Amino acid sequence: MNNLNRFLISASLVPAVIAAAPAQAQQRIINVPAGEANKTIPEFARQSGLEILAPAERLGGVKTPAIIGTVDVRERLQRLILPAGLEISTFRNGIVTLRYRERGRFEGGPSARAGLTFASASGGGLAMRSAGRVPTASAAAAASSAQPVEDELPGEILVTATKQATSISRVPMSITALPTEEMDKRNIRSFADVVRTVPALSLQSSPIADRIPNISIRGVASSNGAPTTGIYLDDTPLQKRNAIGISGSGTPTPQLFDLERVEVLRGPQGTLFGGSSLGGTIRFITPTPSLVDSSLYGRAEVGFIKSGGTTYDLGLALGIPLVEDRLGLRVSGTLRRFGGYIDHVDRLTGETLAKDTNTTDEFAFRGALLFQASDALAITPSVYYSRNRQDDADTQWETVPETTFGGYTYPEATFGPYETGINCNYGDIYVDTAEKCTIVQPRTTEIFLPSLKLEYDLGGASLTSVTSYLHDKTWGRADYTYVEPANFQGGFPFVSDLTSYQSTPIYENTRDGFIQELRMAGTNTGRFSWIAGVYFAHYDNNSNYHIIANLEDLTQATFGITPEQLMGVGVEPGNITYHRDQNLEETSLAAFGEASYELVDKLKLIAGVRVSREKFAYDQVTAGTFAGFLEPTTQNGGLTQGTVKETPVTPKFGLQYQIDRSNMVYATVAKGFRVGGVNQPPPAARCGADLEALGISSSPDTYGADSLWSYEVGAKLRSANAKASLAGSAYYIDWSNIQTAYGLPTCGFGYTINGGKAVSKGFDMQVAFELFEGLRLDGQVAYTDAKYTQDVIGPEPGFTTYVADGDALPVPDWSFNLGFDYVRPLGGFEAFLHADYQHNSAYQNSSGPFTASFSPDTYRTGATNFVTARAGLGRDGWKVSLYIDNLFNSRDVMGRYGGRTSCSAGGGDPCASYRSYVYPYQYGTLRPRTIGATFTIRR
Repeated sequence: MNNLNRFLISASLVPAVIAAAPAQAQQRIINVPAGEANKTIPEFARQSGLEILAPAERLGGVKTPAIIGTVDVRERLQRLILPAGLEISTFRNGIVTLRYRERGRFEGGPSARAGLTFASASGGGLAMRSAGRVPTASAAAAASSAQPVEDELPGEILVTATKQATSISRVPMSITALPTEEMDKRNIRSFADVVRTVPALSLQSSPIADRIPNISIRGVASSNGAPTTGIYLDDTPLQKRNAIGISGSGTPTPQLFDLERVEVLRGPQGTLFGGSSLGGTIRFITPTPSLVDSSLYGRAEVGFIKSGGTTYDLGLALGIPLVEDRLGLRVSGTLRRFGGYIDHVDRLTGETLAKDTNTTDEFAFRGALLFQASDALAITPSVYYSRNRQDDADTQWETVPETTFGGYTYPEATFGPYETGINCNYGDIYVDTAEKCTIVQPRTTEIFLPSLKLEYDLGGASLTSVTSYLHDKTWGRADYTYVEPANFQGGFPFVSDLTSYQSTPIYENTRDGFIQELRMAGTNTGRFSWIAGVYFAHYDNNSNYHIIANLEDLTQATFGITPEQLMGVGVEPGNITYHRDQNLEETSLAAFGEASYELVDKLKLIAGVRVSREKFAYDQVTAGTFAGFLEPTTQNGGLTQGTVKETPVTPKFGLQYQIDRSNMVYATVAKGFRVGGVNQPPPAARCGADLEALGISSSPDTYGADSLWSYEVGAKLRSANAKASLAGSAYYIDWSNIQTAYGLPTCGFGYTINGGKAVSKGFDMQVAFELFEGLRLDGQVAYTDAKYTQDVIGPEPGFTTYVADGDALPVPDWSFNLGFDYVRPLGGFEAFLHADYQHNSAYQNSSGPFTASFSPDTYRTGATNFVTARAGLGRDGWKVSLYIDNLFNSRDVMGRYGGRTSCSAGGGDPCASYRSYVYPYQYGTLRPRTIGATFTIRR
């Protein structure tokens, strides 16, 4: 049965399973638009079934925020009434009494001020009446016996990091939430922008090959195997296994339009989110359709890149209640172009062959339909589709100095900023006759995700089912035009009498998955809260690629012989020199639960656990000239298959102490886990010298799981007047049996091993100050000290040092973001100014000294600095603004490749010499300064 059929069958069965359950709970579907309090509070009472007693004089003319989605009734009511200066006095038996935030001014009871009572009437209408005193005996009893409820604070964001709606200040973990308004203000338009904004979140990708993105949190970084960071679109996981070599793998990320918020959860999230959340989880949360209110969000933007192309963005989101209180629709679509800025330059003539080749085009569509089938049951089918195409790599070349090699002197090849020499590789003696051609490296990713969410009130608990079908595909081309000549010549890429050479790896990676989660959460207020569920996922993944190259032209020019004479194997028809086809089948079954209990007043004990059964099966075929054979067999390593099974248990424990309504401290201990995987055999003919240097003939077929324990303490504090806040945490992470990528130094392939231990320790802090009305400063800072604490040594006879004790993991030690906001009235408009300064310190990006793959010229990445600013005017829901990204046109390098590599010692001794010196240096930088204008409208 295929995954799409599983999706359809499961979606049809779930309603039948839960249809007989009773209805009444504290979590409900609420759709109250923004408006005046004297209208929104009655509407909230009607939809929630509460009877709300409120002082009348505080409601007129007060604007309240929209409350939309499946929410905890009490928490969202607290948010709704904040602008009116009210708080909850009592909340019991469906009756809520509100009072002024100044103590004692509206307590309810016979002596209370004149007020209003809002209640849902039995006929479905809304009862509103004057309340000179509490109108019912039950309400009076509630007022006298219940203690005041401590509410959320002004400016709070509700998050679902615990799979239940909770104020961010009450969640006992380090978390950053970016609402869509914040992302608009900070000009966050891509996932790379999110990374720059959130300290302790890192993104690395190689400037060469297929540019696999590697996302990490708190130093838990690994460029291979299963990811270390979970990526979710609402409740559906998107993280995808990385494969070494050309594979088109890497986790796809959604487009940043029409999102309610992005949540970044730091620290292992194994209990609620499972494997691949070793370092943390990133969640992209989409808006819920409204049943009562129409809404509009539109954005139009244009920008001009210094010495580059034009960027533009068009997006529109519409929310429409098709049948009031029953059926709501939300649809959105966006088109965006990131203009290119990389020029291809001929290395010999200096002629510009192509300009601005690395343009990126994005498209996304989302549709969601909310059907309130009954007071208890809500059904939300949705579909998401996105496509991202980058026309070329962002790679640039450094100037290649004059070099004498093989008796020929090659002149200096000069390259300026944002220039590359990746073109057809022709010899110097053919400079006047060779046909000039440009080589581009496109990469395209698609995501298709239909999903069905069902939510049911059970009376004291809520039941949620999420069923998803996931299809994603990445395909493109890379370039080995200069890599293969360099492999034959000790790193030197040019051949003077080569007529023309081109080597193109073509890759495709396709995944189909079925995901089902069923969870139940307690909704009764009290000392005990809980959530429990089951999870199932099945993925089929195919990764294939082949290399097309006119290899005989290269071997004749370099050695004067054919490929068959050189490597013992000829070239396949179509000039295919290597191919690989890999099928992966992954199945995950898990049960999870987490609970908290208030031991004494204000002190909660938290405990949770997840038990999983993970199965990973694979088969792969490799063959070709560089493999050393054309007919794959089990004996020559061309046919491999196997199965990996594991049963991880990931517990979590914590304490949370609520000092008062504004301040909280916590401590947690949690375990994270990542399943093992399979290696692709490096081609023997191409990588034989590298393998021989390590004392092995091939790579291991599989690698095992790794795991970690995280210990964290933190605090979330706010001043009494809510004008200053601080959230901080310190952590210690002990990581064992690490899945470590070993890149073979010269042949462009590699494999994964288990071994060694690492420790990551540090802290992160978020602060905000309102200096005076309209002026706000905020800052986020993170320090990460992540290092291996054990050597990783290869087998005899080489005893190669893969990783040395003390080698740093590839993340910056320091990262921070400083923000400035100023808002003031100006001639009937709201004028605003925002600026951000973002910094990441230098860091080690690969193995250090005394290791076999040490590359002394490029093993460290320098510090980066980025400044962005926006200023504009707004009124009645629309805003127009001017922005500048990369204000000072920083060209800080984010990744570099080339130079000396493959230490001749490699056994823990200092490197006296290197087997290869790879030309040219290739690198990537920040996007050049971009100046533009934005128009947004929200209704």
